Amino acid sequence: MKVDRKILAGQSLFPLMVLLGLAALVYTRTFGATWTYDDFPVIVDNPDIRSIGAFLKNSYPGRPLREITYLLDYALFGYQPAGWHLQQIFWHGLNGWLVFRLATALQLNRFGRWCAALLFLLHPLQVEVVANLSHRKDALATACCLVGILAYLRYFHGRQWRWLLVAAVAWGLGLAAKQTAVVLPLLFLAYEAVFLPPAQRLLLRRWWPWLTLLALAGAGVGAWFFFFGGLAEYTQAWRGLLVAKSNYFGPAALFLYPLVMIKSWAFMALKLFWPQQLALEYTIAVPGGMTDPFLLGGCLGLFVLVGVFFWSWRHCRSVFFGLSWACFFWVPVSNLWPLVYLAADRYWYTPMAGLALVAGHLAGRLPDRWWRWTGTAIVLMVFGILSWQQTAVWKNPEALWTNAYHVNPNSTFTLNNLGNVNLLKGDLIAARRFYTESVALNPTNGPAHFNLGIIFEQQGELDGALAHYQQFLRLDSPLYRNEAATLRRRLALQYGVRLN
Repeated sequence: MKVDRKILAGQSLFPLMVLLGLAALVYTRTFGATWTYDDFPVIVDNPDIRSIGAFLKNSYPGRPLREITYLLDYALFGYQPAGWHLQQIFWHGLNGWLVFRLATALQLNRFGRWCAALLFLLHPLQVEVVANLSHRKDALATACCLVGILAYLRYFHGRQWRWLLVAAVAWGLGLAAKQTAVVLPLLFLAYEAVFLPPAQRLLLRRWWPWLTLLALAGAGVGAWFFFFGGLAEYTQAWRGLLVAKSNYFGPAALFLYPLVMIKSWAFMALKLFWPQQLALEYTIAVPGGMTDPFLLGGCLGLFVLVGVFFWSWRHCRSVFFGLSWACFFWVPVSNLWPLVYLAADRYWYTPMAGLALVAGHLAGRLPDRWWRWTGTAIVLMVFGILSWQQTAVWKNPEALWTNAYHVNPNSTFTLNNLGNVNLLKGDLIAARRFYTESVALNPTNGPAHFNLGIIFEQQGELDGALAHYQQFLRLDSPLYRNEAATLRRRLALQYGVRLN
């Protein structure tokens, strides 16, 4: 496929101005937001973002590209979060423009290009990444990957090697933002497979080296999984995830986790089409049987997805590429290897670029003019309004966790954080109630036990405090080893009590 030089050079900045302006309009309310959620450990308590020297010390490892962008925000605005949202919105608007450019490079018609960019920009599932400053890593990684694929496409117009260098650098920066960027080279292969004849390809002139590499990698992973402890590590990881996010304490049947995983996929896929009841935290209950609606929907969806992949391989290259983008970037966050959350809105941020390309292609091909213009405009307008409303959820910690509680009242994580909000307000009665609900649902919630111990101690109920402190210490979470050691020392000095 011949790539238009003018398209990839991006000579017209009109779409960029429009998309940046629209992003600023939809996310205006974020300028009034305070620090929330992971902003505290990632920004407020992170010394690395305060100077170049502190950054080089790397006291808070991970996500170096994100920290570099924070250096600019801190230099300009200090710890005033309103100013930080300028850059946050910029990256989202820029990503919308990069989606527009990629849609153009893939030869979507003008209507389809705008649909793709606007869908990426306005979909309510994107709000979590844009409204929460600590999630800038997703926007940065997406920008780098979009630049990388555009540079790779640009290489095939003139075979100038500097574009491969740009693609490689963009990929490296993407990895410095978030590890999910590791899949970008697979998109290079997907593009070559459907858009270029074998003689014009760079990486995919022959299939056998890649198939050999895939076979060797599969053999290595299989050997580790079955013979060198991988299965035990995997089982421990998914059991811990189900305890934390499904409140499940039953037997560890081998087939159980795949069913929960498929159910979580269906749950999140539904949010694409019906983005209501969005929250920071979701509790995915273990399916009661094979008739669970989400489980059945997930299995059917996988079957349809495979069919569409095979069909688009031969008949619709843009759809194939868009689905490849969405699926490749979904895999790292899909919980094939258990993560921290079974479902999260931010997991859709980068895959949304591929889904937007598919939607843009389909919208641009609608034969009926009314549906193409009026129907699409209505959908995008509704999404924009929902996104604007959803930004209010991220106003402050109380709004964030209150919304999460309304959506998922059985989330022990949410209950603990809502208890924290009330504890900081000085409302010990409300805080105690939320913490108690949390440990009743999930006795393994160590922070809730610790916080209950604090409240009981402040209320003069030392026996109750020691009981919860003991449970916190017995759980022995690696995340709270420092807090556990400090607690033991304090109790020994203050009360002469030694807890194991």
